[in-house]
Amino acid sequence: MAKANVKRNMGVIVTNQFLTALADSIYDVVIFWYVYEQTQSALFASFITAISFVTQIILGPFIGVFVDRREPKRAMQLGFLIMVLVGLSVSLFYFYLNDYFIILLYLGVILHEIGMVTVGPAKNKLLPRIVGMERIVQVSGYISSTSQVSIILGKSLSGFLIAAIGFIGVMLTHSVVYIVASLLLNLLIVTTLHNKDIVNESAAAMEKKQFSSYVADLKDAFKLMRSHRPLYKLIWIGMVLNVASVIGPLFVVIVQEQYGAGAVVFGWFHTIGACAGILVGLFAKNIVNSLKPYLVFGISITLAGVTILTVGTLTDLYSGMAVYFIMTFCLTVFNIAFSSLMITLVQDEYRGRVKNLMGAIAAFMIPAVSIIGGYVADQSSASFVYVIAGIWVSLWGSLIFFDKDIRTIKEIG
Repeated sequence: MAKANVKRNMGVIVTNQFLTALADSIYDVVIFWYVYEQTQSALFASFITAISFVTQIILGPFIGVFVDRREPKRAMQLGFLIMVLVGLSVSLFYFYLNDYFIILLYLGVILHEIGMVTVGPAKNKLLPRIVGMERIVQVSGYISSTSQVSIILGKSLSGFLIAAIGFIGVMLTHSVVYIVASLLLNLLIVTTLHNKDIVNESAAAMEKKQFSSYVADLKDAFKLMRSHRPLYKLIWIGMVLNVASVIGPLFVVIVQEQYGAGAVVFGWFHTIGACAGILVGLFAKNIVNSLKPYLVFGISITLAGVTILTVGTLTDLYSGMAVYFIMTFCLTVFNIAFSSLMITLVQDEYRGRVKNLMGAIAAFMIPAVSIIGGYVADQSSASFVYVIAGIWVSLWGSLIFFDKDIRTIKEIG
């Protein structure tokens, strides 16, 4: 693959993912803001998160099969088209169906999540074809860094955009950003990789797939996951670790109760966390390859658990920010290493469905755990939830050091 084409493709896909994360973060903030403003109910606002994860769990695996049956660049553009139509439809219905608008927004969340769940696995399927397998970790790091920046910008700009151009203006802007991201994909130069794991599907294979059921394809993906025992174990560890996702919605409570601060400090915490993510992304290849894979996974998760516990118990603001930086650093290292391992281990024709099947498994416990975590925090304190979550993550992280299958991983990418 020519170096000039690789550099061009890297620039295009990183920019594409920057715009994707920017539009998605703006959409999330604005939808939450609108629903809460109209209903004055945290419960109605929390339905947005629940709907997103339920959509991912139920439809994600089947969308993964759909992506595997399509050319990845076109599948990404289809995902962008769905999200563009969500923005345009919401803008139109705002004027004509105001009495049912909240319900329509929930339906829009479902469709928007379908779009995102289509783009994600298609991107993973596309990456090796445009940058080469040996650059997966490096490009994943760049994407992680730019996504962190775009998320900060999205969350920061959302309030100003709502005030300046209103809810409809923001929805239309969100659609325009996705249109630009979709058009950028036309600049990619897709090259067939001479790699035994990347295969061109023959006409006969495609014809066979047209008659095979989605359920059968998912079974094939599950069998493939089980055949890679190290990856399979990491997937289930990831699902168990997601019990700790309960801390996410409670962080605003931690900032108020533990650190006695408000929205500005809350924003600074996220900025510092984003800086950690950017730093990891820029040097992802060096960081991930500096240790044996099982050490990368074990240290990052165990240390993340310790820092979660610490963030929830400290009261000094600057110490809390320093520990939050380390926590985000560790979690980003794990995420980049894990996603890169999945891309390198899973064959091209299975990559889409495996990606979404993993996402469905990982997200399975999140909706219920989030509700339970909120209840426990109301009955005791958010700090208590953070301590339990930190201990939980550290225990599971420490198990990675002793797992024989995970220790057999030679390299990540």
